[in-house]
Amino acid sequence: MGTGGDPGSGGDPGSGGTGTGGNPGSGGTGSGGDPGSGGDPGTGGDPGSGGDPGTGGDPGSGGSGTGGGECQPPTPGTSGTNPLFTDIHTADPAPMVHNCTFYIACGHDEGTGGFNLNEWYILSSTDMVNWTYNGGPALRLSDFSWVNANAWASHLIERNGNFYWYVPVNQAGGAMTIGVAVASNPTGPYTDAIGGPLVTDQIEVDNWNYSDPGETPYTIDPAAFVDDDGQAYLYYGGFWRLVGVPLNDDMISLAGPLEYLQITGAPGDGGIFEAPFMIKREGTYYMIYAANQNPATIDYATGNNPMGPFQYRGRIMDTLPNNPGEDLATSHPGVAEFAGQWYLVYHLSNGPNGGTYRRQVAVDKMYFNSDGTIQPVTPSSGLTF
Repeated sequence: MGTGGDPGSGGDPGSGGTGTGGNPGSGGTGSGGDPGSGGDPGTGGDPGSGGDPGTGGDPGSGGSGTGGGECQPPTPGTSGTNPLFTDIHTADPAPMVHNCTFYIACGHDEGTGGFNLNEWYILSSTDMVNWTYNGGPALRLSDFSWVNANAWASHLIERNGNFYWYVPVNQAGGAMTIGVAVASNPTGPYTDAIGGPLVTDQIEVDNWNYSDPGETPYTIDPAAFVDDDGQAYLYYGGFWRLVGVPLNDDMISLAGPLEYLQITGAPGDGGIFEAPFMIKREGTYYMIYAANQNPATIDYATGNNPMGPFQYRGRIMDTLPNNPGEDLATSHPGVAEFAGQWYLVYHLSNGPNGGTYRRQVAVDKMYFNSDGTIQPVTPSSGLTF
């Protein structure tokens, strides 16, 4: 499981603001209603069905950063532990492989009766067995002068030697927005790349000619992706609306209009709920996401264009359990390839000393079939090699 050092202090999240920043917790089952722009539904959790591990297939160009088969694979006979850490509570993982190190950007759960997150961590490993959280938080709400709450599900990606960290945060006196931090090293130090938000309710209102900010999508769960031709994209959203937009080469400005992306053919419980994550493998784009509602599953759809449309392909992981008497578990997937093996990163809501608001990041192997479909993943007690 490795050691992390002192996790550091949380930082004061401030007040919630007035707009869409409030956090509804992990909410029951209910129906969706109008998604609006308010609050954050949280993220989903799930276990899954087993499936034959099969073969890994071509590693392709997965997720964020580089990993490929040029890295030294984990040592045969070694094994790890899930969750990766029990002394800190980490949630909403976004993996990235760079220079043969597997990084996971994640939030720090500090709540007991609700989602209370004030900072983000970078977990890392060079062998998929021994992990560190690098001494403490790598980014805090206080690193953004215009932010006052909600260090929610983020995404880290490398571009041209810099590392861009997309974070959904509540703007002081306003609503949920997407900000960007930048560093020259994956573990930081990070600074505010813009000095203000990249995406706001007002941008969304202007984009779609809405008359009310309440009509806008949830400005949460950002995920970035750089295609083989160098074009970058940002995805975000929740409560059954998925937004995509191209980014400029600077990674901190929008290169086109916001668009609602379509996933076709999904069953009633397979539509996108939140937590989008994009990878590309053998020329196919895979949109992986938390589906339905809490307790969410992890499902995926594929397409031949990074802006869709995407065709529903199936379920990767079933719902994960919550502790008795606690709110329903959430789910948040991330996928990356390391040394020729693909991995699914997610979080648990019933780990040791854990819970719905004390989540813990876990990692398992993920396999592709020869036709490009993804085999179901069952949560394990830890990776084995």
